[in-house]
Amino acid sequence: MNKKTINTLIISVTLLLFGSFTLYSFQREIQKPKLPVLGRVQPFSLQDSDGKTFGYDNLNGKVWVANFFFTTCSDICPMMSKNMANLSRSFDLVQNVALVSVTVNPENDSIQALKAYKEKFISGKKNWFFLTGKREEITDLVVNSFKLGSVDEPIFHSPKFTLVDRHGFIRGYYEGTEAEEINKLFKDAALLIKER
Repeated sequence: MNKKTINTLIISVTLLLFGSFTLYSFQREIQKPKLPVLGRVQPFSLQDSDGKTFGYDNLNGKVWVANFFFTTCSDICPMMSKNMANLSRSFDLVQNVALVSVTVNPENDSIQALKAYKEKFISGKKNWFFLTGKREEITDLVVNSFKLGSVDEPIFHSPKFTLVDRHGFIRGYYEGTEAEEINKLFKDAALLIKER
C-alpha cells in the first residue's frame, strides 16, 4: 500500500471510531432516567435572615432545595435542619446550588430569630438562605406553589424537601428526616446540575 492509501485508511478508521463513540454517548444520554417535572414554583418575594429581599429571581439559573420549618419546632425541624446543613456542606463548593428554608411561623420567627437559628446550624455559609414574610405569602407559596401543607392548620409544615431545577420546575420530593432519601436527593441534584 502506498502512503496515500494508508493515510486514507487511518482517517477512515478514526472517523468510524469517533462516530461510534458519539453514537454510544448519545444513546447513553437518552437512556439516562430523567427526573419528572412535578410542578412549577411561582414567583415569590420574601426576606432573608439579613433583612434583604430574597425571592424567585435570586434562584433563577440555580438548582435548589427548599424546606418549610419554624424555629421553635421540637419535633421534625431539628432533624430536617441538620440534614439541610449536611447538604449545604456537600454543595458548598458547587456553583449555582442553593438551599432555602422558609419559616411557616412568621409571627414568631423574626429576622433576628432566623439569623440566630441559622448560626446554630451552620455559620457563614453563603448557599443556605432562611426566609420569612407575610403569612399569606408563605401560605400561598407552601400550598399553591409547592403543594405541601394545608391552609386549615395554623402552623403547618411538611417533612418533605423539594428539589427544584434551574428553570423553577419541581423535580422531586424527599423525606427530610430519612438519610436514604437525603442521599437520593443529593444524587438527583447532581443529575440536575448536569442538565441544561
